[in-house]
Amino acid sequence: MGIKFTVCLLLVLSSIFSESQELRTDITDINYSNISYSNSKANLFVGLDYSEALETNSWHDAEATGMIVHEAGTHGSFEIPILLLSQQYPKLFFRTKVSESIIGSWIPYTEIVPQFVSHDYIELEKIEYISRFRSGAGHDYSDDYEECRSMKHYFHPHSSVSNWTSINIYSPVSGTIIDLSDSNGTRVTIQSSQNPACQFIIFHVGILPKIMKGYKVSAGEHIGTHAGNSTISDIAVRIFTLHNGSPRKRLISYFDVMTDSLFSAYQTRGLQNREDVIISAEDRDNDPLNCNGEEFYLDEGETMHPDGGYGSLNNKFYLSEP
Repeated sequence: MGIKFTVCLLLVLSSIFSESQELRTDITDINYSNISYSNSKANLFVGLDYSEALETNSWHDAEATGMIVHEAGTHGSFEIPILLLSQQYPKLFFRTKVSESIIGSWIPYTEIVPQFVSHDYIELEKIEYISRFRSGAGHDYSDDYEECRSMKHYFHPHSSVSNWTSINIYSPVSGTIIDLSDSNGTRVTIQSSQNPACQFIIFHVGILPKIMKGYKVSAGEHIGTHAGNSTISDIAVRIFTLHNGSPRKRLISYFDVMTDSLFSAYQTRGLQNREDVIISAEDRDNDPLNCNGEEFYLDEGETMHPDGGYGSLNNKFYLSEP
């Protein structure tokens, strides 16, 4: 019943929030997995915002989530992300926006990744192990280039830390808080001011009162603590890329963007090189995981890895004692 109620509001909102009288977009249909739209002309960029309520500042903008496509024709559809569906919201509201130019900050795809992060997001001395990028730990968290793998890092507290809320969380870069979402604590998305196409997504934060959408943070600024003992802190780094002119989201390892100076702190804890915490795309492709939605699962005859993850590759890197 919630979906039917939401559809009626969606059709109204799509008209209210069009960018201008000349450019118009309308939501024409919605089901559990797709939202269809119609544009006033062809060759437009279309963005999809969503909200759990209709308050003005509660919208999760396409510029923050990357739910943006280039539509060559006048009709198209968005596939609702699995991670959004998995939250099991009682209802969701959507609105579309259109522009003749790209919506948000995007850069052409390149294999070159800038190493510009010199402040850590977490208290490293309180961490026991880190999940590897593209691991089978947790759940599927993949991008528009790869699938069925965890393209982020979990930072598991040390056994000596009994209260995980004592672990402080910091902004790794100077930038702007562009999105806050409830997710066993708060999921904080920070857009870098130095590299605006680059975002840092920190999960399960007990945020400080000052942290709100639009707040300007400095690199190393305290933004809160880990949310609690029921979940593990994790961080993802996302770059908005243009692939043949079309917007595509790319996830890279947090360790890829670290300066050598910051990475040296991890070397003192046993890492020899960045590849210690990164599974290559080739190695992951040669040891594929199974996904049902965002959940990993075992095929018949398969067993869990001894470290508790999926696949035959090591999923975790255990740090030496601080």
